[in-house]
Amino acid sequence: MSRVGALGLLFLAAILWSASGILVKGLQWSPVAIASARGLVAGITMSLILPGGFRPSRLVGAQIISGFCLAILSICYVSALKLTTAANAIVLQYSAPLWVALLAPWILGERTSGRDWFFIGLIFGGVGLFFMDGLSAEGFWGNILAVVSGFFFGLQALFLRRRNNYLPVGGLILGCYLTFFLGLWAWGGPWPGFSDWLLILILGVFQMGLPYYFYGLAAPRVTSLELVLVTMLEPVLNPLWVYLIFGEEPGRMAFWGGLVVIGSVTLWSFFKKANGASAQAWTDKKS
Repeated sequence: MSRVGALGLLFLAAILWSASGILVKGLQWSPVAIASARGLVAGITMSLILPGGFRPSRLVGAQIISGFCLAILSICYVSALKLTTAANAIVLQYSAPLWVALLAPWILGERTSGRDWFFIGLIFGGVGLFFMDGLSAEGFWGNILAVVSGFFFGLQALFLRRRNNYLPVGGLILGCYLTFFLGLWAWGGPWPGFSDWLLILILGVFQMGLPYYFYGLAAPRVTSLELVLVTMLEPVLNPLWVYLIFGEEPGRMAFWGGLVVIGSVTLWSFFKKANGASAQAWTDKKS
């Protein structure tokens, strides 16, 4: 695959990921059950596409841990989408570089520089602005779940980087199936109608399964900066679709917080590239 083709796959993956807000908010079912069903469909989709199929016996420890992290972040993120605005949920999840920088010295032995800590402070400040809006109790806990999903987003990436000589699709497939099993307790009535099941099928195949696979194919063929900047389309497009379809607007403070978080992550990535260092591994969660 050419570099141009890989960039095209990343662009397509970011667009497909950004549909999570409009699809989840259109579903009438428990958010944990939605995440569970989406995980099952996505796992089957990637298992069918992966050459040779999914073979759990070949998974290594780092892949298994990353799979558990994916399951937890998926359930937390879908629940956050139901409890707070799509803008809050997706931008707070994209605070994941913060957790990567904090934990990388212990998990990967990677040093966090003074400049990294500066941007960590900016991201912390941006995240704090989200909690300054007049939130309902549900909105507050939705923000908390979004932050938790960002933590496991970053933690998963760190364990994916424990072995960088393979494409970690196997661990991601495991994570999809774990999401299904961990959320089974929430399955129950009132059951979704036909249109809801159709949305869940679309979520699993087109919003989760295919884009994860596309990212896995593209990641080794582009630069770290390109991975960061192209996938940053997701937190920009996700709330836009929700606003256009459902009329949901983020609060004023959340709007400024989102600019701080997204702007800090983007600048951070540019500095990492300029210094010849790899961009933060949190983007590998989609690989």
